[in-house]
Formats: sequence, C-alpha cells, structure tokens
Amino acid sequence: MPTPDRPVSPSVLIVDDHELFSAAVEMTLRGRGINAVRAPSLAPPDVLAQAAELRPSLVLLDLDLGNDAAGRPLDGVTLARDLNRDGWQVLLVTGSTERQRIAEALAAGAAAWLSKSVPFEDLIYAILDGFAGRPMMDPAERQELLSEYRARQAQRRATKQMFDQLTKRERQVLAALVEGKRAKVIAEESYVSIATVRSQIRSILAKLNVKSQLEAVALAKEQDG
Repeated sequence: MPTPDRPVSPSVLIVDDHELFSAAVEMTLRGRGINAVRAPSLAPPDVLAQAAELRPSLVLLDLDLGNDAAGRPLDGVTLARDLNRDGWQVLLVTGSTERQRIAEALAAGAAAWLSKSVPFEDLIYAILDGFAGRPMMDPAERQELLSEYRARQAQRRATKQMFDQLTKRERQVLAALVEGKRAKVIAEESYVSIATVRSQIRSILAKLNVKSQLEAVALAKEQDG
C-alpha cells in the first residue's frame, strides 16, 4: 500500500494507556513545536481511524495497552502490524523488557524500539530522526532482535513438525503427563495395561527427540504457550 502523503507540519500520534506518561510526552513535544495528539481510544479500529484522520509523521506505540471492554488484553504487536500496513511509521515506546515481544513488533513492521526509561531528550532525538528518515535505533541492535525472532519462529516450526507426528492417543497421554499424572494412573483411567502406556511414552519421547518425560512436558508447555 502506498505511504499516505505527509502533512507539512510533522505530527505525532501517542498510543499509550499510561495517562501520566502520555500527557508528559504530549506536553514535551508540543513545547518543541511538534503537533502531538493522544489517541482518545485505544481500541484498534479507533486508533487506525485516528491515524487516518491525523495522518501522523510518527506513531508512538506502547506494547501493553490495557484491556478492551470485554477484558481482553489490547496487543501492541497486532496494532503495530495494522498501523504499518496502513502506511504509518511506528516507534515503540514501552516499559516492556520482553525481547521476544519487542522483536515480534519489529518483525510486524515497527521501525524502532525505545524504552520508557530513557531521558525525554533521547525520545525527542529519536522522533526527530524519524521525521528526517534516519534510523531511530541502532541498526545492529534491530537486526539482532529480528534474527532472534526468526530463529525462534524456525524453532517453533520445527517443534510443531515433531508434535504433528504424534498419534491421537499419544497426544492424550502427553496431555495427561502435562497434568502431572503418572503412567499407572493414565493406564487405569484408559483401561489399558501400564506396559501399553509406557510403550506410548517411549514413542512420544522418540518422536519429540527428548530423553525424559520432564523434557517432553516442558516442550509441550512451551508449544502451547
């Protein structure tokens, strides 16, 4: 999709659920002559509509945006993807230190990441860099985060392929192991011999390429997460 025409005067859309922080950023930017506007609603459709109306030079986006009216978490990663799809430049300004989520947001299209703990002057410089088309973060750090994300995705795909080899019965046995049940209990509940269950467990370990039930359970929990 082509990038929308930019306004002559640069503007910034602030998408953050922390009132004090977003108000302070808005005031600081306005004091520098930058048209800063806080999104009145953090619901994704409303943010996208606000961006279409304001046509910002930059969107400052938090990763953790609280919950929607139904109590479901509002995910900044998904919003970063949608904003980038619509042609808006996104700078993550977040208190989150989860490298995996930050990397995922960068992979989704966010241009850069900045911690909320940095001095305001650093935020101003990053915004001015964004206005000028310069990198808003160290390119090497950005590439490192993206490489980590791609490696995790590749590992998840490989793990999924291993789980896809499990039979329906083996999946049931593994689910029981995740619940903390022993082979004897699984056998009794399934009306089969314990030898049969142990054989199924050995098959699960072989297919998942692990050496113990604890490793299999840990891998299953990781995959579900």
